Amino acid sequence: MKLNRTGHSKSGNTLIAALITMAVVGVFVGLSMQYTNSIGRNVQRSLLLRQAINIGDASTEMAFTSWRAICRTNQTKIFQRSEVDNEIPTPTPGNFPGVSQYNLSNCTVYPLDSRWNKKTSGSSTPAPIAGPNHGDLSYYYLATADVIIPTLASKTASNLSSAAAQTDNGNVIARVRRILQKEQLSFWRYALFFDDDMEVHPGPPMNVTGDVHTNASLYTGHSSLTLSGKTTYSDSWTIGFMPGDGAHNGQTPQSPNWATGLPPATSPAEQPFGVALDDYHQLIEYTTTPTSLDPYRFQTQAGIVVTIDASNTVKVYNKTGTDITSTIKGTAVKSAITTNDVITDNREGATTGNGTVRVASLNVGVLTTAINTTIFGSTWNGIIYLVDTSADPNGVTAKRGIRLKNGGFLPSGGMTIVSGNPVYVQGDFNTGTIPGVVQPLSNLGDPTKPTVAGYTQKPAAIVADAVNVLSNAWVDSLSGTTPVATPTTVNAGFVSGNVPSANGYYSGGVENFPRFLENWSGKSFTYYGSMIQLYQSKQAIGRWGSSNVYSPPNRPWYFDTSFISSPPPGLLASFNYRKSRWYME
Repeated sequence: MKLNRTGHSKSGNTLIAALITMAVVGVFVGLSMQYTNSIGRNVQRSLLLRQAINIGDASTEMAFTSWRAICRTNQTKIFQRSEVDNEIPTPTPGNFPGVSQYNLSNCTVYPLDSRWNKKTSGSSTPAPIAGPNHGDLSYYYLATADVIIPTLASKTASNLSSAAAQTDNGNVIARVRRILQKEQLSFWRYALFFDDDMEVHPGPPMNVTGDVHTNASLYTGHSSLTLSGKTTYSDSWTIGFMPGDGAHNGQTPQSPNWATGLPPATSPAEQPFGVALDDYHQLIEYTTTPTSLDPYRFQTQAGIVVTIDASNTVKVYNKTGTDITSTIKGTAVKSAITTNDVITDNREGATTGNGTVRVASLNVGVLTTAINTTIFGSTWNGIIYLVDTSADPNGVTAKRGIRLKNGGFLPSGGMTIVSGNPVYVQGDFNTGTIPGVVQPLSNLGDPTKPTVAGYTQKPAAIVADAVNVLSNAWVDSLSGTTPVATPTTVNAGFVSGNVPSANGYYSGGVENFPRFLENWSGKSFTYYGSMIQLYQSKQAIGRWGSSNVYSPPNRPWYFDTSFISSPPPGLLASFNYRKSRWYME
């Protein structure tokens, strides 16, 4: 008899198919669980790595803050590794709340050589890297932080600081590195530098031929202005006029012109000497007590210091503060100074009611002859500081000034003349002029020739509470009457204060940064140099804008490009501290 087995066959096939399906599903479930665990571990490691990087980044940030504070204790000193490393604190667990288990090591700062390789010995210092301009230098250090955080799989590792823990056991490791840069930059690389708000509103066309920067806001409102170099500001740029400026009420602002592709742009502030102050006037003030700007004040930088008291007694000191008045050197300096001259400054009189200024006059030619002999030797470093200490520090009653006369010739190494008082520059300066005999062709209409043939222009600067320019035609007896000027040329950097726009008064702007006291209509004041505003005037506080003070000159003004390679004597620089390249080893 034949049996029918069809039902049993189908049942067996179904069972086999079910078993195969279950096996396949099991494989996929296993793979899925394995994949999920792998994803979980990767996510965990990613989160822990991010945490480790954050700890390392915060550690290098704290190292930067400490390193910068160390460097600021002596801006011109290049600190060794041991001097820095011993003062870099290692962050504590309290700095990283929520992180229960980690190891932080190698939290330090190394100096770098010229190829950015670590220098590990305690006496190592970073290699100076020269910038494009004379005096521009950068020093580089490396902040390091090595962070280890265990994963769940490596929690059994009992010692996170062991060598094995740093290479295996599944630990997450982040070796964070940050380049630190100490930057010294000369201010003389700028055609115009202002620490405060900069306003430029010329009438006749004005072309600024070099770079421009303000640590505050920039105000430009006239199309007659052309900015031919790089122009930067730290706060804001307004095509218009500063609040408080009443001289331009009702005028329609116009955009200035600039070089192709170089409109004004933002840039970090540059701190003079790396010190953030509201009052850099300390740089020029006379004092016998230490200040926050020592040793950068010009009194302490100067090779010769001259004081004049209320009785017109002149004292001469050398760089160490020793009285050398009665020595050959002191006598030579005194022979170049006359005291108790009096002029009238209408700008000061218009504001304070007292325009009478007692000036001490320095015959620059006489001093130059003495310096070019051998009697000064190493005591002369190119800087002379003069001050009348009897001046009213508020600029109201006892007004004092220093006048520079016969300044056609300067010493072979150049000269920086500094005063805590206003300075009056009378006649051609640093041009090779011989009064009544020869003058530069710039005074005759050719601004490309600002020196007499055969005379080599010297690096020079005039640093003062305010800088006033008196023409070749100036006569003391006519002061106060707005006398008629004659063309005059000055080749020198100006570091000066200003009187800011406020209460309806205009500061006078860059175009009136050098102050004038004559009728310059149709006459040229030719200028080659660099104009720097670091403070507000304290003694010369007369406001710009009174009608009886002066008429403006033609302004063929140019940035002196020789300042890039041969700046005036003395240190005038910003020290900036920057966090540069970030990476992981």
